[in-house]
Amino acid sequence: MKFQYSRRIQFYETDAMGIVHHAIYLHLFEEARVEFLREMGFLQKKSLEQINYPVLDAQVQYQKPLYFDDVVDILLNLKTDQVRLYFDYEIKTKRYPESVAFGKTVHIAMDMTTRKPIRLPDPLKNLN
Repeated sequence: MKFQYSRRIQFYETDAMGIVHHAIYLHLFEEARVEFLREMGFLQKKSLEQINYPVLDAQVQYQKPLYFDDVVDILLNLKTDQVRLYFDYEIKTKRYPESVAFGKTVHIAMDMTTRKPIRLPDPLKNLN
């Protein structure tokens, strides 16, 4: 399942060199992931109190720097199996013809009462 999220880079996200700090890329990935899950109906407070999706692994490959006021498009692709969510990310901006960064996060479904992994709910599992 593919999704696109766009937003403008803020001044506070840059470092002393005027370049977006490396940790902000993970924030961009999370914003895109949250908006995707919200749009798909999986971010309702009641359901998050029962099941949540913690990060098991996160990776970023930096290709080009981002700067204050760049408008970025974060392209997200989701794949699932019985227990995990695999998100792939690609960041693009008009400043460069090629992608700025790539990333991946892996998540599990967790029962918030027992704090133990569980199988993905069928509606989420079936998004492939």
